[in-house]
Amino acid sequence: MPLDNFSQTILNIVFAFLLAFLIASIVIACLSGIVLAIGFWNKSKKRHERALETTLLEVSLPRENEIKIDVAEQLFSSLISMKATKGIFSFLSLADSISFEIVARPQDIRFYIGVPNKLRDMVEKQVHGSYPDAQIIEVEDYNLFENPGKIAYASLKLKKSNYLTLKTYRDLPVDPLSSVTSTMGKMTEGEAAAVQILITPSSDAWKKRGRDYITTTKKREANPETAKYSVDQKELEAIEQKITKPGFNTYIRFLVVSSTKEAADSHLTNLEGSFSQFSSFNSIEREKNHFFQGMAIVDFIYRQLPLVPKNLGVLTTEELATIFHFPNKTVETPSIHWLGARVAPAPANIPTS
Repeated sequence: MPLDNFSQTILNIVFAFLLAFLIASIVIACLSGIVLAIGFWNKSKKRHERALETTLLEVSLPRENEIKIDVAEQLFSSLISMKATKGIFSFLSLADSISFEIVARPQDIRFYIGVPNKLRDMVEKQVHGSYPDAQIIEVEDYNLFENPGKIAYASLKLKKSNYLTLKTYRDLPVDPLSSVTSTMGKMTEGEAAAVQILITPSSDAWKKRGRDYITTTKKREANPETAKYSVDQKELEAIEQKITKPGFNTYIRFLVVSSTKEAADSHLTNLEGSFSQFSSFNSIEREKNHFFQGMAIVDFIYRQLPLVPKNLGVLTTEELATIFHFPNKTVETPSIHWLGARVAPAPANIPTS
């Protein structure tokens, strides 16, 4: 009997311990949930406030300009000083972000930059430094929904690891902007389309994974027992080149409005197709987003980063410049809005009589 009493006591202690552990876990989980909920609520509030503190700049250049694409790479490199988020709770913080956009309406394609007010002066100086003849004007936000219609939306992501490369302007025979603007130039009456490329600074974690991949692959291929010779040497060289450049977390979004769902989807598919030219060791594909598309469209309208962080891809300054740059005279899409002749002010000493 004493043994039975002792066993019962042990069982009671174990049961009490498990019950206390369960209650403590529930309490901790509830408190964590409350803290996260407050954190995301505060982040959502800050996102809205920041959206209201953003300026939309329209950028136009003369038709005959000959500025090459590598100038855009320098422009993106100058933005690497933007504030990033760091630390274990970085997902509850907001990083600085800038939006580069191409908007098409019938017979009209324009280029915009959506920039936080605190970064406006810096961005304008960098754009003017790269494109001295550019006209930069503050404009009211455009409205793609002026005419009632159906909406098609997609966000894009890298298909493979961030350290694998897209094809860049250095490897393309013609300016890649020609294909994108040609597709967008097919909007008819009552239709509109926009490409939005939202960037924010990235950590260097993707570079470390790239270096690790190169090291592991070379070590495996150097061993006759493990070598598969399945990795193209040019792929390793491309990775080595990519990880030397600055990178940005990149969110690519398409929005199309048309009179019918079929027409909107068709334009969206064609726009996605124009991005297939960037396929190389990596490629860009549509993100599966069936359940929260309404929230994603709101993020598009307000140029917001997702409330819950996503890793849709890191693009280097070279890759970004390939996808987005301001047009020069080699881009012959008829609908592009070019800067007309500027009117010089009259001399101050002009006679009045």
